[in-house]
Amino acid sequence: MSRKPLRAGLDAELVLMPLKGATERVVALFKRTYAIDKGRCVRAAAQPLLYDWRAPTKDERPLLGGSDFWLEKGATDVVVQGSAHAAAPVRELVAGMAIGRLTRQVQVWGERAIVWRQGRPRFGEPKPFSDMPLTWDLAYGGIDWRVAVPGLAGMSAEERHQAALRTTFDHPGMYPRNPFGRGYIVEPGAVEGLFAPSLEDPADPLSEDRLVVGDARQWWRQPLPAGLDWTSPVSFPRLLWFGSDSDPWFPAPDGPELPEVARGLLPPHFLAGRCRNGGIDQRFYQGAAPGLTITRPQTGLPIVFTNLHPKHPRVETVLPPTAAEVTFVIEGRHTKREARLHHIICQPDQLSLSLVFAAEADLPRPFIPGVHKHIPISAQLDDEESVPFVAPVPLREQLAAAMTKKDR
Repeated sequence: MSRKPLRAGLDAELVLMPLKGATERVVALFKRTYAIDKGRCVRAAAQPLLYDWRAPTKDERPLLGGSDFWLEKGATDVVVQGSAHAAAPVRELVAGMAIGRLTRQVQVWGERAIVWRQGRPRFGEPKPFSDMPLTWDLAYGGIDWRVAVPGLAGMSAEERHQAALRTTFDHPGMYPRNPFGRGYIVEPGAVEGLFAPSLEDPADPLSEDRLVVGDARQWWRQPLPAGLDWTSPVSFPRLLWFGSDSDPWFPAPDGPELPEVARGLLPPHFLAGRCRNGGIDQRFYQGAAPGLTITRPQTGLPIVFTNLHPKHPRVETVLPPTAAEVTFVIEGRHTKREARLHHIICQPDQLSLSLVFAAEADLPRPFIPGVHKHIPISAQLDDEESVPFVAPVPLREQLAAAMTKKDR
């Protein structure tokens, strides 16, 4: 984590858009962090804004999950990060969280090998565990590399090479809902070294008779993976919102037969309404697990975490203030905007909770970072200390300094 919070109790940044050329608007991002203490959320040391898509470093990889730097969201993502915990080793337990009336549970298993008996896969005995990370690689999913790439037999050597490169990231044997998981088997026949998922949806667990799909085109009939953390942009259904042609290798139906539609996680005929104006659909930026995106969560909503803390099987708190106002000062003129609550990041094993807010305002005239030495813009979240826009050193001065250094 290379970024340091702007202040002890708050991280913030102002972003001028578009990034290149003459700017038109300013977006203010703020991150408040709270400690969960005796059922209340109290302000705590700031955590930094994470995963800056503008200049990601090797440890800031927004394409692997959510980003605190998404500039627009229509709703609030709720994300839970950490592990399931048991006071003593167990072979299984149920962990989860509830915020208001919204409840999500995860069936957690100890590691289970998939064993083959008489050519059929079976679940091995789960191993005891005390802690289990709530990460998507332990949920249902993965890749069956044995699935044939259509048309491969008729390709030239160069076409095969290109197909090999392409299918490293987009293979017909990938489980679209979670390519990073475990337990997804398409082709019959024993494969050694496979494991069943350790995280499952209690309402739709993977059974032994569903282990072998048989036909990769039927992937959508398989169980939904269970997770509470950020989803990957390449996972279904989130990948659908990246572009009108962003589809799984084998498309899914968009009617009530699809589990996401049946559960109300997607509207019927969702394919018809995506990316209407071209480009990226705004739903792409909602990175929470399906069903964990909510509209205008209210201050004081009760939050309960179950089996997500190493010492406390049940942790309760209430949602801190979710309504906020941002005051922009642009060339001395004040503009007030209601802040959007982009996401709530819960880390119950650390008794920590962070809220990320955003707001924007139009600029009266263009400002160009790298050309203008002083850009008179600041923003203030409620009664927090004002945050100024820090203009980079103009390119002209950078060039002059470089020439001076060269002449020495």
